[in-house]
Amino acid sequence: MRQCRSHRRPNPVAFPPGRLREEIAALEKRLDSLGPDGDCGYENAMIRFYEQELAARRALLNASE
Repeated sequence: MRQCRSHRRPNPVAFPPGRLREEIAALEKRLDSLGPDGDCGYENAMIRFYEQELAARRALLNASE
């Protein structure tokens, strides 16, 4: 079978910095609403998840600047 090749140039910034800042703000707001310590295993898991997502978004933001 023939494979089609894309002739488009790859986008060096796949995530616009403004969008990343919005996502960071939303994640920080959710994390603040949970508080520093979770009341149960679910909240503790959500805190870890939000912290991981924040770290990933901040790394993407730093890479795009």
